[in-house]
Amino acid sequence: MNTGQRISLLREKKHQSQAELAKTLGIAASTVGMWETNKRKPSSKMLKKLSVLYDVSIDYLLGNDSTTDKTPSEVDIADPKNDTIMTFEGRPIPPEDLEIIKRLLRGGKHDD
Repeated sequence: MNTGQRISLLREKKHQSQAELAKTLGIAASTVGMWETNKRKPSSKMLKKLSVLYDVSIDYLLGNDSTTDKTPSEVDIADPKNDTIMTFEGRPIPPEDLEIIKRLLRGGKHDD
């Protein structure tokens, strides 16, 4: 299922018309129609709004994930083999700040 089909499916599940969705997003109804027919792609800003509105992940909207679940996987940041890039508000957390966060989570104790 492509992005346009997913937007259409989610919109119809909420019993919304294209015009109603467009009004909610502050865009023209024709834009929603173009998305749903895959003639245009939603911007990242619109994908975020759709994600919040329909309570799905952006990956789901883009067709990268078959589940609508927005819950991220659990990651143990204390694991030294963990190479996951931690982010806050979309920006990577610098390693020195991540060490401070880990220390706070341990109750202020150092690794010594």
